[in-house]
Amino acid sequence: MKKNLIALALMAGAILPAQAALTAGDIAIIGRINNGTPDSFVVVALKNIAAGEVIYFTDNGWTGSGFRGSSATDGDGNENLTRWTVTSAISAGSIVSSKSTDFATAGSIAGSSNGSYASLALGQSGDQIYAFQNSGNSNPLFNKATQNHLYVFDDTGAFENATDSGSGNVAPGLSAGSTAVSMSLTSMTSAHVKTSILNGPAQSKEQWLATFANKANWEAGALPTGAIAITAVPEPSSYALMFAGLAAMGMFVRRRRSDSL
Repeated sequence: MKKNLIALALMAGAILPAQAALTAGDIAIIGRINNGTPDSFVVVALKNIAAGEVIYFTDNGWTGSGFRGSSATDGDGNENLTRWTVTSAISAGSIVSSKSTDFATAGSIAGSSNGSYASLALGQSGDQIYAFQNSGNSNPLFNKATQNHLYVFDDTGAFENATDSGSGNVAPGLSAGSTAVSMSLTSMTSAHVKTSILNGPAQSKEQWLATFANKANWEAGALPTGAIAITAVPEPSSYALMFAGLAAMGMFVRRRRSDSL
């Protein structure tokens, strides 16, 4: 009986929909410098990130239907695109700088005939930084069907459809005030979440996202390094996974029976 249950669970697992490795809010942008040579920013991982993951960052604004200036031939749009290839596993809570050698800031963009990877050039009157994945990895800024949006930070004070280098809207799958953060920080050329908060007690992913979205929690100064403390989320037990699989299998069997009637 036990062997049959396990076999059914394994069969059920095979019909469950695949999940993206990263989802919205699994990383967040918690600091930027917009008068550097080059400009830079820092992100924090709010879950473990496996080696081999590829994450793109751009300061091209979202127009409501795509990234401004991107096209089938123009891989970097009207502004810039950089690519982070995770070469070693990243632990949840780790803070990573765009100055890391894992960030591609040169070289051609696959799938396009024009445009190269480059450091983001952030406008001092306000700009956006979008983080996203693209499972196709070919002309990632333009190919919307395979984009997986993770986070956007905006320091203009409001979201709106992009019409110039300083504007941009919320990309699909992101939520204003959580995974899409907008605040006016133009008085700070270097701004980041307060060090005292980052060094404070552990919080859950959702709590950290709310903390990052509060302008009162930001300050001027050198960008942070190190790590933050994240409340551990218990992993589901093998039996919990098995019963979830059995439930899914039961739904599948009932559907087959109803279809045969």
